[in-house]
This record gives sequence, C-alpha cells and structure tokens, in this order.
Amino acid sequence: MRVIGLVVILSLIPLSSCAPQMTAEQRRQDIEFLADWARDCSPTIPEKELNTESGVETLRPRYIELAEQAGDNSEFMQIVYGYFHLIGKRGHGYVYPKENLWGLMLESLATGGKGLVNIPWHQFPRAMYWSDRLEESFVHPPFRIQQKADLYFTVDAWRTWFRTIPKGSQIARVNGMTCSDYLRHLKEHSWLRWIAGNMDGIERQLLVIPDGKECRGWDIEFILPDGSSRGEFVPAKKGRPSRQSTEFLDWNQGNCVCVELSKKVGYVRVKAMVHFLRGSDEKKIRDFLKRSGGQYEKLIVDVRGNGGGSTFYMYDTLIRPFLREPVAYRQISGVRRKFRAGMAEADEKRLRAGISTWAWETGIEETIPPTGFDPNEWIFYKIAREVKPSNRYDFDGRLFILTDHGSGSATETYADAVQRIGLGTLIGQRTAGALGNYFMADTIRLPASGMIVRLEADLDVNPDGSIQERVGTRPTMELPSCDLPEKTTKEQLLNDPWIRKILDEL
Repeated sequence: MRVIGLVVILSLIPLSSCAPQMTAEQRRQDIEFLADWARDCSPTIPEKELNTESGVETLRPRYIELAEQAGDNSEFMQIVYGYFHLIGKRGHGYVYPKENLWGLMLESLATGGKGLVNIPWHQFPRAMYWSDRLEESFVHPPFRIQQKADLYFTVDAWRTWFRTIPKGSQIARVNGMTCSDYLRHLKEHSWLRWIAGNMDGIERQLLVIPDGKECRGWDIEFILPDGSSRGEFVPAKKGRPSRQSTEFLDWNQGNCVCVELSKKVGYVRVKAMVHFLRGSDEKKIRDFLKRSGGQYEKLIVDVRGNGGGSTFYMYDTLIRPFLREPVAYRQISGVRRKFRAGMAEADEKRLRAGISTWAWETGIEETIPPTGFDPNEWIFYKIAREVKPSNRYDFDGRLFILTDHGSGSATETYADAVQRIGLGTLIGQRTAGALGNYFMADTIRLPASGMIVRLEADLDVNPDGSIQERVGTRPTMELPSCDLPEKTTKEQLLNDPWIRKILDEL
C-alpha cells in the first residue's frame, strides 16, 4: 500500500507543481502574512526593531509594492525571500529546500499530517515549485571562496583546460571591477537589491548572485600565491554551493569518526545529529573507547559545522553514556502570547514533543519574564530536566567539545546541556543561536503562494541571562577563527589550531 501511495504521489507532482498564476492581491497577501507573523508571533524580532529605518514594519509597504509589481514568479520568489531574510535572520529561519520538502511530504503522508508538521502531503509539490525558483536564483563557481577581511581567496585548486588556479589564489577583480565595486554593482543591478537586513552571509561568498538573467560566469583576475596574475573565465554553476563540500562536513561519508590522536588523547567527530544513526554511532564510540582500555586522559568531541538534527541522538550518544548518576538542570524559554493563544492542543504537542516533552522533561511552570520583556506580550517557562545515565563509556578523563558558528539546533541543545551539568569544557566559538527548549521551530505555509518556510517559535535564556538566539551559546574558552580540516585524518587533525590548543596547553 505504501508503494502504491508513493507511485500516486510521484504521478501527481508534475501536475501539482505547475506554475501558479498569482494575482497582485495574492502576492500582497503573502507579504502581509509574513509581516503580521513577525509583528505578532516572532520571538526573535524585538518590538523596538519593528519600526526602525530598516525594520519589518517600516519595510512592509515597500515589499507589498514590489510583490504586487513582480514581473514573474521567479521575481516574486526573490522578493519574498528578500523580505523573509530579515524576518528569519535569527534562529531557524529559512525557506525549505526541495530535498527537505520531500522528506516532510512523505512523513506527512505516513502520519496524515499529524507528525513533525501539520501540512497535508498534497500541498508540498507547490512548495517544491517555489524552492526550485529560489534555487535557480543562485549560482556558484567551481571552487569554494573564503573571505579574509576585505579580500577573497580560493579554497580549492581549480583546473581549467591545461592550467590550474592554485588553492589560496586571491580574487582581485570580477568582470573588470574590484570585489567591493562588484558587490556594489550587484546591489544596484541584481536581485540582491531586494534582500533586506544583514547580507554578510551572501557577501562572504561573493560569486553567488547572478549578474543579470543569464549568468554564464565571470571574467576573474587572480593573483596566484607566487604573486603572478592570471585572468580566466570562470563558469557559473546553477544553485547554491553545497554546505557539505568536504569529508569533514559530509555526514554521508561517515557521520561519526573516531581517531586516536595520541596514547592519552582520543577524538570523536560527529557531523550531524542523525536520528537513525544514534545506535550505530553510540556503538562506534563505545568500541573506540573500549579499545583504548580507559587510557585516554582527554577526549575531544568535535561538533563544528554540525547543524543539528535529533535531540535524542545527542542525549543517547553524547551525554548519557558519559554520566555516572542522574543529572538535573533547568532552562528558561519564552514564547509570544499571540502565538500561544488559541493554539490547538495537537499543535502544542507537535511543537513540544521531541524537543522538550520527551527530552527528559520532569516539570514545567510559568516564571517571571526577564527584564525588558513585557509580561502582557510574553509567557516564559521554567523547564526542569533530569537526564539518567545509560551503559557508561570506558572513559574517566576530561571531555572537551569543539563548537563554532556552524553548530546549531540540536547541537546547541548538546552544548547547552554540557555547560549546565558541567560534563565538559566548550572550546572554540559561539554557536549559531538556534536552540529551542520549549517549542521547536515551526513550519509555516504561506497562504497564497503555498511556499513553505521555517521560523523560530521560542526564545531561550542562557545561564548568564543573555538571549541564546541573539548571541548563541558561549564557549568556556573562545579561540580565534581557523579553517576547518578538509578530512578527519590524524595528520590534518593534528595540524588544527584548536585541537593543538587542547593537546599542548589544556
């Protein structure tokens, strides 16, 4: 029966994902919906920011006008994304890519729309249409780019015909312009002009927004590592560059990797909190530590670039097997009253289940909002948890956890728990700022177009009183930025500055 259902879905998708014909009023409706949600429900946009010069409410009329006048669906998608970029700038804020929509659609089919999302399966093909339009709005070169201050460099060597542009070559000019002039040109002449808010993430990639309708590539002047110059035409590839471009980041190339760095130091790399791998990864770590005979004095758990996944994974694989006895801790989270008001019981259970209710929660009670939060607008909760140990790993040394700005969501749940219970020492840089202790981020369908986006639903308070979605989870020891290893080989790991800090000084 499931196979038949899948065949039916596949046969219907070409019909369901045909280009929708939208009126100006319908396009306006989606912008109004996003603006209303930001004003009434968003936990991450302070009220004082709504009406600033570049605030959501201030920009509402401009984006309504842009949407109403959009020339086609691709342009409308770019305008919606530009406005959404401001609304979803903190926490879980993104337009779902097509591969994620596939998984959610199948889950919705299996649960009758009563699983992780409350959207019927037959509405997902329309959302896939819009995700395709957004993906087509981006391009990237055949090599990765790294920004250092105001300069841009190639992260990979690139071979073209019989010549190679070496790794570490500087991008000096793009289409005859300096990099800063080229970015200014894009802001004036490409759809980059519709993106509201901070554009650092886009500017860091430099060659990611097409310059015109048809972008075949760029004329680039490189300065090679030996100081010589070379000009090349660099072809553009459709879509955004992959986040999982190296073995170090790609969980499909082995999610959990264990390496002995020395007789006294072990290393565990976890690339994602993949729910269905929690049993096999736990066994891999257990076998690795058992082979050491308990000799490790230090164990490094590296979750840099780990964007999260399953809360159960992090408890079952990275916390419980390190415990000797139950540990209790408390967290404080807040939600907007208008978002909470009138919420169906089923939606409350859906948003709380995997992230809080089933995550070792032992009690919950309302509490006084932190300073600066109006109790008429907010409800804050004090959440009590008690995590019980499982079969203990063969390890009695010190635990060090490496985090960075790419550590998000369930990985931040892990970092937060480690700090609160004193399980280990966080080393590196602040996490992404997408924790979620009371509600998981909500999945929302725009009423007219059918685009499906994700937005943060709660606000979480760090132990020091700061807001997690604004500053992330701070490490115990903050270190300067450094390049991530390309691979999880012993040789590359031993050359990593953060790992060397733990080996040599801690």
